[in-house]
Amino acid sequence: MNTIFKITIFVFSLIIFGSCENDKDPVVSKNGVLLRKDQTIVTPTILTQDINTTVFAKLNWDKTDNGVTSVSTYSIIISDHDADPNFENPIEYNGLGLEVSPESRICTFSVKEFNDNMNKLATFKCSEMNIDIRVKSKLGIAENALYQYSNPITVAVTGYSTRQPIIAFVKDGEIRTDSTPTIVSSSFDIINDYQGYMYLEPGNYKFYQPDACGSYDSPTIYGGNSGVLEVGNTATSIVIATSGHYLVKADLTTGNQTYSVKNFTTFGIFGKATRPALDGNQVPMTYDSASKTWKLTVELRNGNKFKFKSNLWTGNIITPNPTPPLNIQYPPYAPGTSTSSVSILGKTDVPFVLNENNISGSGDITLPGVAADNTRSTYEIILDVSKPRNYTYKLTLLP
Repeated sequence: MNTIFKITIFVFSLIIFGSCENDKDPVVSKNGVLLRKDQTIVTPTILTQDINTTVFAKLNWDKTDNGVTSVSTYSIIISDHDADPNFENPIEYNGLGLEVSPESRICTFSVKEFNDNMNKLATFKCSEMNIDIRVKSKLGIAENALYQYSNPITVAVTGYSTRQPIIAFVKDGEIRTDSTPTIVSSSFDIINDYQGYMYLEPGNYKFYQPDACGSYDSPTIYGGNSGVLEVGNTATSIVIATSGHYLVKADLTTGNQTYSVKNFTTFGIFGKATRPALDGNQVPMTYDSASKTWKLTVELRNGNKFKFKSNLWTGNIITPNPTPPLNIQYPPYAPGTSTSSVSILGKTDVPFVLNENNISGSGDITLPGVAADNTRSTYEIILDVSKPRNYTYKLTLLP
């Protein structure tokens, strides 16, 4: 009877403990976890990409004492010591460096892993940061789990940014703002493929390059002439003669710093989805300035493929009337309409995301259905290139 009574009290105490509404993570009231670091951590430390694979830190800790026979799971908590001393917005790590067995509890951080996790902090900066590291012990599952935390270890570290580098294209006499057109690199460690689509007014422009963390407090300024970049406040401004849509690119490779600014009239779709055998012809899209997207409602051939192309049209864009018996509603255009291709966008491995792709047979978007049936369906297509290097499209089948 005494045993039953003791068990009842124990269960009831757990129910009361688990129902506390003010605790974000219920904590077991036993001994905290003791976290230790070995001699691999020497701070302050500057992390760089060329030492990515080396070990930055090795941590170990004792098995959690939960007061009962149990098996805990562990993760590493990383936080900004100065901006977030109470661990309210930490990053939780469960990566390959975490090794947990009955005999050992170890976490080995490579330079890359630790830097990647620092970059996830909302307060990440390119200068030295004081980073707190703790072990989080979890007992149980879901909302009934119980937690313990270790003592924090604080390390002084300067990380490097892994965000995509950006460059603003600023009109002379204007102040750069968040709405200023920008071009973006494909990766934090690539500087030769900055690009972006934008609408520009006539005027003189220069490129403003922020630091690695995106600060424009002391930007590097580039002007240009005939496709070659010049560095400095006194560099020649790049002249935009007419208002319109432009594809802007830059290459900051040392000794080969170049740029291009190409005007285009409209985007269009092309491929056998528009017309049999003439996959070079295009169907032009209409620009919606309110949503900053290109739109088109069009009848396309089921089971066939298409891509997007930006073109500089000269002369009027004329769509001929349907020609019986084929009932072709779109290309070819009437005589006098000519185009000059500026760029081609094709699909990527990520659904509805596009990138530059002018390789024949690669990046094609395939419509549902069977091509041999020679049937058509009507689609609404929306193309969004307003965010540099984040080009997307929507394809909606209409009744």
